Amino acid sequence: MSARKNPSKNPPKSSSETSPKNPSKKSDGDIIDRLVAWGCNLLHLSKFAKTFQQLAKFFIVGCTNTAINWIIFAIMLAVLPIADEVAKSVVASAIAFAISTIFNFWASITWVFNTTGEKTRRRLFIEFAIFNGIAFLAFDEALLALLVSLGWHPMIAKVLTTACGMVFNFITRKMFLEGARPNFVNKRQSKGDDDAE
Repeated sequence: MSARKNPSKNPPKSSSETSPKNPSKKSDGDIIDRLVAWGCNLLHLSKFAKTFQQLAKFFIVGCTNTAINWIIFAIMLAVLPIADEVAKSVVASAIAFAISTIFNFWASITWVFNTTGEKTRRRLFIEFAIFNGIAFLAFDEALLALLVSLGWHPMIAKVLTTACGMVFNFITRKMFLEGARPNFVNKRQSKGDDDAE
């Protein structure tokens, strides 16, 4: 007597079993993220890839924003009917700052920084505007006016004030748009928690 076949002995696998365990890979980000990650792997700096990716995007946005700012600044220097060179530089810088800030805010919160979910868009804009205003008054106005009054060419002075403003802006946006804290603040807080225990 022949053995009876059991058709259910090896049932066909379901589609979920035959499909790969990870059918869709996690997105590696855009081309900038991939290029920076590749460079970090090449230089054995993979653990810093996220920071370098963000710095690269911040640099690109900063360059674009600076181009917008400088083009408007140069146009204002040419068209503003102000005789005094210092006053003309300050007014031109203010106009360029106001226009370029609109692009800067949009690019910062949509591409560069992972904004904290604890803050509303309105609060983010207010904080962005406050620290942008501080950077503007400190570097694009006070420092620019000082350098021009000392005999610097307005465009050369603009290079230095822009560089100072970019460093300040990255640190403050990292802290307030993302809610990140400097290491010394975290260490101080952890030490206070340990003392409390």
